[in-house]
Amino acid sequence: MSSESNGHKPDSVEPGPSSGTSPRLSARAPAAWGPVRDALAALHNLGALLKGASVRYKVILDLLPELRACAGVLGDVFDRASAGADEATREVGEQGRRSVAQMVQLLDATALADEERDDLAVRAKERADDLDAASEMLALLERAADPVPTSVSIQLIVRETGRLWGGGHRREVAVRFDDTGPDVTIEADPYVVGPLISLVLGLVRAAGAMDVVVRASGAESEAVIEVEPAAPADAGVRPLAVRVLPALAPAEKTARRVAAQIGASLELAGTRAVLRLPKAPG
Repeated sequence: MSSESNGHKPDSVEPGPSSGTSPRLSARAPAAWGPVRDALAALHNLGALLKGASVRYKVILDLLPELRACAGVLGDVFDRASAGADEATREVGEQGRRSVAQMVQLLDATALADEERDDLAVRAKERADDLDAASEMLALLERAADPVPTSVSIQLIVRETGRLWGGGHRREVAVRFDDTGPDVTIEADPYVVGPLISLVLGLVRAAGAMDVVVRASGAESEAVIEVEPAAPADAGVRPLAVRVLPALAPAEKTARRVAAQIGASLELAGTRAVLRLPKAPG
């Protein structure tokens, strides 16, 4: 999972925020992440195959060697991460290793057909979602270590959070977005800040705040993003669709590490979070 260096361009350079949607794992999509994306897609497909009543079980059994190889690809990635230099990366690596082990157990159960297909399908989706979340956190930590800053509106980043944080396998939720405060331009990598906001949203929701309001505004020297439970006064604030991932055990440590890497401060206490980012100079 190496970042681009020595002036080499990545294999796939993605444009800045726009109104469209496109799936991604690491925002710059370096070649090293290609096999990971492919492995995740194949493992996600297992749940759909198990659920499809018209799919013969022999078709699924014939795919198991390929799926085991996919689990091996992810296992190698998480093994390396578990020996990482910082605690957040190591914890994400350990989480990923556990999720890979659980996926292998599921593949074993599928080979034996010792459970109902519907039950196996549910478990397959859960395991693939966990692997997706751990992979996303690892990609975010990597990107934050080598960001590509640009001048961008903080309110635009919030609006694009769903697109900046992966594709169709993520859970889409509605949050209220209060953009009535003054906007501000920051010098930051939107493919770090957007996923970081989404990760914070997942943590706040996991703490019990299902109806959430996000406020983005500019102060004298910083951009401020507040996430908190919506109050009755927020009933008229327009909803915004964003995608969040399961708040796995390393999620909070990952969010704090990413914020520190990009020079931001993150206050996170239960169902309330405040992210502060420095304004662009000038």
